[in-house]
Amino acid sequence: MTSLDLLNTKTLMALWGEHKHGCRPIGDIVTDARAGNLPGIEPLESGFGFRVTDEAVALKAMRRVD
Repeated sequence: MTSLDLLNTKTLMALWGEHKHGCRPIGDIVTDARAGNLPGIEPLESGFGFRVTDEAVALKAMRRVD
């Protein structure tokens, strides 16, 4: 992965920030991501944070269930 790829990468926090009013709490989402239970997300190579690989799938999994 090049530095340009990293600039064009959307992170889990960025996606959540754009849609937080309709999403579950970030702590619950990060717990799922760390456990590998959040589709459309993968860990960053640095080991800190997560990259969105499929925004629609990730957002569906992050949505608040009322």
